[in-house]
Amino acid sequence: MNIDRLTLVLLLIGAGLLILGAGAILWRRLYRDDPANTARRIFKNSAITFGLRLFVRGLDTVILLLLVGSLDPAALGAYNTAALLVAQYLATFTEFGLGVLLIREVARHPNAAQRLFGVTLGLRLILIGVAAVPVAWLVITAYHAIGTLGLSEPLTNEGQQAIWILLLTLVPGAYSGAVTALYNAAERMEVPAVIEVFTALLSFLARIGVLVLGWGVIGLAWAAVFVSSITALIFLALQVRTFFTPTLSFDGTALRQLVPQALPLMLNNLLSVIFFRFDLFIVRAFGGSNADLLVQQYVLPYQLLNIALVLPPAVTFAVFPLLARRAGGARSELASAQQRTLHLLLLIAFPLAMLMTVLADDLVWLFARRRFAEYLPSVTVLAVLAWFLPLSFVNGLLQYVLIAIERQTAITRAFVIGAAFNLTANLIAIPLAIRWGRPQDALLAAAVITILSEVVLYMVFHPVLRREGLAPAIHRLMWRPALASLLMAVAMAPAILWLPGWLGSVGAILIGPVVYVAGLWMLGAIGAEELALARRIAGRTAP
Repeated sequence: MNIDRLTLVLLLIGAGLLILGAGAILWRRLYRDDPANTARRIFKNSAITFGLRLFVRGLDTVILLLLVGSLDPAALGAYNTAALLVAQYLATFTEFGLGVLLIREVARHPNAAQRLFGVTLGLRLILIGVAAVPVAWLVITAYHAIGTLGLSEPLTNEGQQAIWILLLTLVPGAYSGAVTALYNAAERMEVPAVIEVFTALLSFLARIGVLVLGWGVIGLAWAAVFVSSITALIFLALQVRTFFTPTLSFDGTALRQLVPQALPLMLNNLLSVIFFRFDLFIVRAFGGSNADLLVQQYVLPYQLLNIALVLPPAVTFAVFPLLARRAGGARSELASAQQRTLHLLLLIAFPLAMLMTVLADDLVWLFARRRFAEYLPSVTVLAVLAWFLPLSFVNGLLQYVLIAIERQTAITRAFVIGAAFNLTANLIAIPLAIRWGRPQDALLAAAVITILSEVVLYMVFHPVLRREGLAPAIHRLMWRPALASLLMAVAMAPAILWLPGWLGSVGAILIGPVVYVAGLWMLGAIGAEELALARRIAGRTAP
């Protein structure tokens, strides 16, 4: 790894920490909480969480920059397959929707927090032992069988080792997730967000050490185990200080009562992961001798989009306790909170998608540099895939609205339909494209299918919400930010075309947001209601 680049990266991280520290000092001096001001409280919970997680995602982005430039794409693809299996699929299954369930129940019944914590954590640990380990073995065996048939290559030895090592992160991760749910239920989202920053810094340094020492993807897996264990110890100290001493409960009656409540939430999350990322496993299964390279070419756009995907969870978890409380009252109050939150999410989603599309070539080059030729298919994939963001932001909130009104089964049905569409379409498109000798088209088809899957999901959500009196006026919410984003792209184009090299990209980035905000103002997307909300957050009017 280039030491000069590493030095520059560390200097940037130091500057980022100084800015973060200055922001924390200013926040402590200037922010005054007002329990009666709901708008300000939600802003606090979402803004702090978003800001800190954006910093964390920035660290991950820097690591991605170093990984893509330092490691062979095929080796990195093998590691990403292992990480997706464990960190997405197995972690989602063993989490079992218990985090959201714990937030909802503790927000309603704070006195039951200790009992619910022990039971939910006990169930998570049981699932790790009886489900995660056997599934990992089955996946490794399945890819070996596919390799025997000549459709692809078996998982490499490094890829298999990475899976088994990463499985060790599930135990400390289960405990950390349970304590995080306690803080979210208490509407203290800033605490786990700060811990996330600390552990992200630790992870950053650990992975830098792995790269400097040349330990490769196996070193990255062990670094993940180390960091997740330290994070769990920090949460243990905080839980004892803030809430109560943790206990485990394996009471059979309590577990049997918990499983039916949590099962729909787990299925929703798991099906969401399936229709969002299962295409990668299909690419790996039919990719032939270049399977790991194709995986990495497809993973890179997702990793770049992860910067934008930090926003919806921050906003959703900040507003979820409010949604849960309003769900028991008049639907008009819940609908109003839903509409305002969707409006905010779409105002941000459309310009992000347009920026990713316009700057796709520059973004991929920035990360790949000397390996840009190997990552060339990622440019088109990123430009297309970026447009799943708007509906992804919408669907992410709508499913939590349905959870708030206890319609989890409706979400499960929606994700079954969405996942079935995604799987069927990808199982047709990806093998055909690879069989015709156009593997890059398989990646593009998978990106388009991801967008269409979000459309299918929304179409299933909509009638359920309409019957509950909560159908969002989505077209009215979308057209203004969509048109303003188009104006932004038109304004960015001359800078990219006329200015040389990186100056064009920088000029476009400076011009685009200004034109977008001006377009929103001219189109009436920023009106009296939005200004009144801003004043309430600032505390200048009564809530």
